[in-house]
Amino acid sequence: MLVATAGHVDHGKTSVVKHLSGVDTDSLEEEKRRGLTINLGYAYLHADTDTRVGLIDVPGHSRFINTMIAGVSGIDLALIVVAAHEGLMPQTMEHLEVLRLLGIGQYAIVITHIDRVELPRVVQVTEALQSAMGMQWPVFKVNNIDGSGVDDLKSYLLQMAVEQSAKSPEGYFRLSIDRSFLLNGIGLVVTGTAMSGAVSEGDKLFLLPGDREVRVRAIHSQNEKTVTGQVGQRCALQLAGIEKAQISRGDWLHASAQAPVSSRINVRLEMSDRLSFKVKHLCPVKLYIGAKLQSAKLYLLERQTDGSELSAGSRVLAQLIIDSPISCCGGDRFILRDSSESTTLGGGIVLDPYAEYSPSLNKTSKNYLQAMELPTYQETLHKLLIDQQCPVNLSLFKQVCNLQNADLDAELHQADLLDKTKAFSLQGQEYLVAREYWANAEKTIIDYVQCWHRENPSAEGIQTSALLAGLQPILDSRLYWSVLDNLIERDLLRRANGCISIRGFKSQRCAEERQQWQLIEQALSQYTRQIPTLADLQNVLQIDPKTLDAALHRAVAEGRLFKLGSKRFVLFEQLSRFAHGVNQVAVDLPRFSVADIKNHLQLGRNSSVELLEYFDQIGFTRRHGQSRAVIDTTVPERMFRLT
Repeated sequence: MLVATAGHVDHGKTSVVKHLSGVDTDSLEEEKRRGLTINLGYAYLHADTDTRVGLIDVPGHSRFINTMIAGVSGIDLALIVVAAHEGLMPQTMEHLEVLRLLGIGQYAIVITHIDRVELPRVVQVTEALQSAMGMQWPVFKVNNIDGSGVDDLKSYLLQMAVEQSAKSPEGYFRLSIDRSFLLNGIGLVVTGTAMSGAVSEGDKLFLLPGDREVRVRAIHSQNEKTVTGQVGQRCALQLAGIEKAQISRGDWLHASAQAPVSSRINVRLEMSDRLSFKVKHLCPVKLYIGAKLQSAKLYLLERQTDGSELSAGSRVLAQLIIDSPISCCGGDRFILRDSSESTTLGGGIVLDPYAEYSPSLNKTSKNYLQAMELPTYQETLHKLLIDQQCPVNLSLFKQVCNLQNADLDAELHQADLLDKTKAFSLQGQEYLVAREYWANAEKTIIDYVQCWHRENPSAEGIQTSALLAGLQPILDSRLYWSVLDNLIERDLLRRANGCISIRGFKSQRCAEERQQWQLIEQALSQYTRQIPTLADLQNVLQIDPKTLDAALHRAVAEGRLFKLGSKRFVLFEQLSRFAHGVNQVAVDLPRFSVADIKNHLQLGRNSSVELLEYFDQIGFTRRHGQSRAVIDTTVPERMFRLT
């Protein structure tokens, strides 16, 4: 069990720790000279059994609040230390607010310096503190001179440690580094509180951000040499493969190379009840998460105007735009202070460490974030899969929540979701969806294609992209491709010439229309250096302009031909070939120009420009100034495959 002190400067926190453990945690010369704690101090309370309590002594001075926040992250219980002769002071209240915002749920009250006052004063201070905390917590009265009263506190802490349920070591090992130093004959050592998982000697870990690989040479856990360390313990790890200069306070050691690293995170934010002013949208803030201190901007997702303000006690969904990337996971707690680091603004919980820019919060995103803040993963998964009927990217969910495969399987089993869901893959990612939603998606697609056949009896089928466009308002696009492929595999739908049709459907085109289309198709296939316009085809085919125009647009509507831009026409097999050529260019040129595509495809410039603009629209490429990059190589294969 980990216990941290909290309270105003010079109220006896370090003295209490010394009486409990026999260790003076003020180890720095400056700390002894000035009589105040500057850095985090660590000590351990032992029992005759294997029970051990880790004690973290935090600074009480307002200038060292960042160190205090780092020290109380991940603790099980906080000792609220108040000097009887001074009572509640500003830092007492700020520490209480920080602890509340970090979600610390277990406390004990320690009234110190009782030798300086009469009993009524002790009672008065105790009642004032209980009232401020809003709950009756155990109270211990301590004489800092002779240590009387400490034995009762020691017995209580040891009993709490015995009764505390062992934390499950689920998830990958994570540790936020709060100290790093070199020891003669040993090498580099880092310390911190293990936030999840377990680590063993010889394990490979990753330093984040930066993704630098390190190896654990030795472990001290709870101040004893051991071969393993796990969640809820103070750990000192001897590392190989890295230099001290490459480590910063607040960096994370993580067992997974796929751990989230981002400069945007979506959060549930609760403003401090003690806030005396309003906080505006896009105001600069200081972010404290784990042992990390980082500058950021506060972006309010739930706002009516850009001038929105937050007052004391407000609870909103927000985004933090961080100056440089940090590592964090869903469920991590944080504190926000103003840019001068003088006032605690609020705190909250990380919901999505992979946030993207969004000018507003749509209903789908809001539902997702609200599901992610539910108390358990089981509730979250049930909310997303069953209640919201939303496909869940399991690969991403595991990263966000720091879950291993076995952890996720256990959560799904306990939530009774295994028989109610169906797994599918898309672009190398594993998804899960409610079986009911999958069945409804199948029916929706089949009904849409049947309706198309009734309205377009002469068409071979509906163009794949047109089917997607028609279904987008009612069907998740991630589900569309997998359900469509499954229906084709089961021969309920067929794909031919870039079109989707119901099994057994036959086009009702007359012989004249078929002959006319054969001529058009033949003419189109002969164009190699440009994508023809209506005028180009008219010159070749010598067909009445109105008749040709009608035939071309009928072919587009029926899914046999694609109209590029406002006037050019291209066969689907040609469009597929062009897309393949763009992918080939991107292998050697991650950023390419119109000229690069023009030269490779042997197309005219105007044709190349309109082609690339269309590829931008469908999410195949993205423009960056005068150049472009391929952002999803799978789009052409999905959109333009013929069979």
